[in-house]
Amino acid sequence: MKMPRDEMPDVQHHESEGATTTPLDRLRSMSTVAHKVKSKGQQRAVDAMLAVYNGRLTYTFIAGHEVASIHFDQNRGEIFYKGHNVRNMTLGEEVRGYLWELAEVLTTDPKGNDYAGDYSATLRKLLDDNHI
Repeated sequence: MKMPRDEMPDVQHHESEGATTTPLDRLRSMSTVAHKVKSKGQQRAVDAMLAVYNGRLTYTFIAGHEVASIHFDQNRGEIFYKGHNVRNMTLGEEVRGYLWELAEVLTTDPKGNDYAGDYSATLRKLLDDNHI
C-alpha cells in the first residue's frame, strides 16, 4: 500500500507558504540543473543524466547492469568514478571509455559545454600521470 504524500517521512510542510518540499525540490532550489543527455548513438536520452552546479557536475548513466556516475570538480581539478578518485585507481579499458564518453557528452550538451575543455584537460593529465 502506498503512503499518501502528506505522510511521507522525508516531506516537509511549510504551512506559511502552503508548499511541500521534497529532497528533489530542495535540490532544484539550489540552482542545480539536472537533465537527460543523449547517450552514444541514441536519438534521445534514455539512460543518462547530467547535473551541473557551481563548478561541479555529475554524470549518471547505466554501465553494464548497474548505475554508475562520474563526478567532476572543476575548481579542484578532480574526477571521481563511482565515488572513487580516478587519480588513485587502476583504470580498465571500459572505465576509460566511460570517462571519455563524458568528454563527448559535454561538448555536445549546452549546459555541459562550459566544462568540456577543463574536464578533457584534467582527464588527459590524470591519465598521463598514471601512464595510462
